[in-house]
Amino acid sequence: TMLAKTGGIPPFLAMMYTALCCMALASHAKTTFTDPGSVPQSAVPMESVRRKLGPDQTLTMCSQCQTFKPPFSHHCRICNRCISRMDHHCPW
Repeated sequence: TMLAKTGGIPPFLAMMYTALCCMALASHAKTTFTDPGSVPQSAVPMESVRRKLGPDQTLTMCSQCQTFKPPFSHHCRICNRCISRMDHHCPW
């Protein structure tokens, strides 16, 4: 094999690989264990937002939480709450 002929992996590449793996695991742990920014139960849209919406656009409510849903928010079935931006915070 190539590793047997060259005498192994250079130490610099091994350190770079280890650093990248550690950063990937740390990023995964951070997104899994931090709060993703949930929508509060008492969230009510501001009047300025209501005026900006056109006549064909309406404010939506979450069918699970029964709260107003801001744009780009979704209900997470794992956390059982609305998340501001669903950026795959759950590992499932």
